[in-house]
Amino acid sequence: MKSQSTTFLLSWLLGYLGVDRFYLGQVGLGILKLITAGGCGIWALIDMVLTAIGAQTDATGAALQRDAAVGTPVKSQTVTFILSGLLGVFGVDRFYLGYTGLGVLKLVTLGGCGIWATIDFAMVGMGIMKDAQGNSLKFG
Repeated sequence: MKSQSTTFLLSWLLGYLGVDRFYLGQVGLGILKLITAGGCGIWALIDMVLTAIGAQTDATGAALQRDAAVGTPVKSQTVTFILSGLLGVFGVDRFYLGYTGLGVLKLVTLGGCGIWATIDFAMVGMGIMKDAQGNSLKFG
């Protein structure tokens, strides 16, 4: 079973080369993605988003492996991913997850000059971010 974390990182960092599709066992799509530079970046972006929201599957159609859910997932991973990608430097993703203090800190530092925002973006996409109560995020 293929990992959501690994697939997201490959898609985010090397998606334009099709590495994520090769990892998922989709060699033909990997080659197409490689020779089109990830569909001029559009296909690579779409694959990254699909992986982050839990809609990506491997070559056999199986869902990607994710850490076991902790607690009672209430907050949406999809919403958190969108907030992190679009407004993460302002801490909106942290406010959404209930981390008010960290949200304010992230806001006044502009996402730690972008570094903290980038790390949070990766953590949400990999499916390892938790809400303020320690619950996993739910797909949807």
